[in-house]
Amino acid sequence: MSVTPPPRRGDPSPSRAPAKATRSELQAAHSRSSSRPRSDRRGRSLLALLIVVVLLIPLAVGALWLYHKVRPGPSASDTPSVTLAPDVTLLLPPGLTTAEIAARVGEIPGKDAAKFLAAVTSGTIRSRYQPADVSSLDGFLFPDTYFIGATESEESIVRRLVDRFDEIGDKINLGSATKMTPYQTVIAASLIQKEAKLAEDAPLISAVIGNRLADEMLLQIDATLCLIKGGCPPGPTNADKEIDSPYNTYKNIGLPPTPICSVTEASLLAAMNPSDVKYKFYVLSDANGKHAFATTLAEHDRNVAAARAKGLL
Repeated sequence: MSVTPPPRRGDPSPSRAPAKATRSELQAAHSRSSSRPRSDRRGRSLLALLIVVVLLIPLAVGALWLYHKVRPGPSASDTPSVTLAPDVTLLLPPGLTTAEIAARVGEIPGKDAAKFLAAVTSGTIRSRYQPADVSSLDGFLFPDTYFIGATESEESIVRRLVDRFDEIGDKINLGSATKMTPYQTVIAASLIQKEAKLAEDAPLISAVIGNRLADEMLLQIDATLCLIKGGCPPGPTNADKEIDSPYNTYKNIGLPPTPICSVTEASLLAAMNPSDVKYKFYVLSDANGKHAFATTLAEHDRNVAAARAKGLL
């Protein structure tokens, strides 16, 4: 009989000998071993994708904000065309009367001179330098260049002219005038505006006005007759000097009741700062508008004779 030798140490026990794996078990094992690394790769891919998305979100938000911030507005072809009437230039040179200013406003399409005059005299629009008992804005319509809109009212135009005057009045401290009230200063400035043809004559004419007022003399300023007559013919006649009007400075002592024209900053300053001279007379001395000044009537008569000899009077 055969004898089976005892098993050696380390040899598998016959009872524990591995069973031979079936085909299905081998396939399952292979499937498990191959699916583990594929699952790991998929997880890493998802993580990478998530990181990319997180990084791209701020960039996308920033790009969207920048687009809305700097994108151009609608072009002319995208919006309905609206044609606005251009502003009209209103040129008001110094020395115009209120009626002359109104006439220029009336030349603007759609504007009415009568409505402008009504706004000037209504007392509704006022200057800060206008006395409480004076309703007319004579002298407070500042000469300048204005741009008038198509829909702007006559009242609005008046307000702009007055606001401009007040601006200049504040600039030169018109309220600080000491020898005259601010309103008297504007009246005197209007006389200077009409009489002085050259800037250097303005403070001298201002001095003549002040000296004659101080001596209670007639001012005898031709420009006041021009206002009365509505024009300035060469040389006032004796009949002109007898016209019954509060503006006739050949008949009434003192300043006229209101300014006779629009005034510039320079004329206002001349009225506030007359030259320190004793002149009481002046007359035209050359064709450029220069005046000859005199303290006595005898000196003045000689200046008048010289002016006549030159054909100036």
